[in-house]
Amino acid sequence: MTVFWLLNFLPPPMARALDLPVQASGSWVMALQQALEEQPVRLILCAYSPAVSETRRREIGGVVYLALPAAGGKEALQAALAAEQPDLLQIFGTENDHAVWALESFAPQKTLLYIQGLAGPCGEHMTDGLPPRFLRRQRMKERLAARTGGATVRQLREGLLEKGEAEKKVFALARNVLGRTEWDKAFTASVNPQARYYKLNEILRAPFYSGGWQRDPLRRPRIFVSQGNTPLKGLHRVIEALPAIAARYPDVQVDVAGWPPPRKGALLQPVMNWLAEYPGYLDQLARRLGVADRIRYTGVLNAEAMKTCFLQSSVFLLPSSLENSPNSLGEAMLLGMPCAAANVGGVPSMMEDKKEGLLFDPARPDQMPQAVLALLDDPAGAEAMGKAARARAMADHDPKAIAAAQMALYNQLCGAKEAKP
Repeated sequence: MTVFWLLNFLPPPMARALDLPVQASGSWVMALQQALEEQPVRLILCAYSPAVSETRRREIGGVVYLALPAAGGKEALQAALAAEQPDLLQIFGTENDHAVWALESFAPQKTLLYIQGLAGPCGEHMTDGLPPRFLRRQRMKERLAARTGGATVRQLREGLLEKGEAEKKVFALARNVLGRTEWDKAFTASVNPQARYYKLNEILRAPFYSGGWQRDPLRRPRIFVSQGNTPLKGLHRVIEALPAIAARYPDVQVDVAGWPPPRKGALLQPVMNWLAEYPGYLDQLARRLGVADRIRYTGVLNAEAMKTCFLQSSVFLLPSSLENSPNSLGEAMLLGMPCAAANVGGVPSMMEDKKEGLLFDPARPDQMPQAVLALLDDPAGAEAMGKAARARAMADHDPKAIAAAQMALYNQLCGAKEAKP
């Protein structure tokens, strides 16, 4: 059986073969590809790239990799499908043009649409918890941002909402949809009740399956937040909650994976805060609330460095306004960490409240600090929930079980003449 994967990133082996930069995204896709090596399936991994002017093909380790020219559009994909003659097509991601092209170019009953995030709902929640001024059009700033490859918060929101409309067309064409949570299942049913929905959890990064978090009574209270680069990830709400946490734990520290707001000196700082809109707001908010010295930005972290931050922290905090199945939460659970997470999207499908961690409403300003304080105040209870989370995550993200389930689904679709709801 040959399965054609249409990705929204260039896989690392192909990027290296073409002497192109390796993207940090897509680790779970490559983990699935590795897990399927023991299964009777031949994979073709295909992605569009602006760095190639014609289709490039490589076979590496028994896997075929294709890089399609970005300017080639739908015709480049149709030519690749005609040349490779796969039995099945799996589309990763729902919001890009290639998803529509694929569904229009291959037998729909032999095509599987895999949900990653959902652009439309993310756009709707992009500015949750921010002042209304972030929704105002700022023509000069938007023009400057466009020249530097950036975007204002309003532009980020509008871009996702626009992709969300295209995403609905993708779902309307799909016969078979693969997701992970009750939330993305409900979304699928709302936009295409006729589609058949299948569930399959993700394989996470290898380092997180070994070792585990241990409570250190001498450890300074440390809260780890895995992302803070866009408003959707809710770092502004963490900063707003920090004074209440610091009132009980004066030495508390928040570690944020990513780069800090730009610092350019007293004269240029107002300009930088104006240009770097959201980071500038975070910087001003932290200083106004008197907690700037409690926030440490780690820079971009690889898997091992991320694991070290998890293990050195007291609590993992997921403050996002919306998530489907955040890998960071799964990795924290694999390590057995005490976790506090926003009760949004698909998060409740991953972690049971008060048994495997604590869930809170991010729109309620009092609930986030209460959840974090509950974990810090009751170390034994937090440790017990972390152990339960680890047991759940080890089962949910078992690579062999996921590979076997994926293969069973391939066999089902490959043998089916028509996928019926």
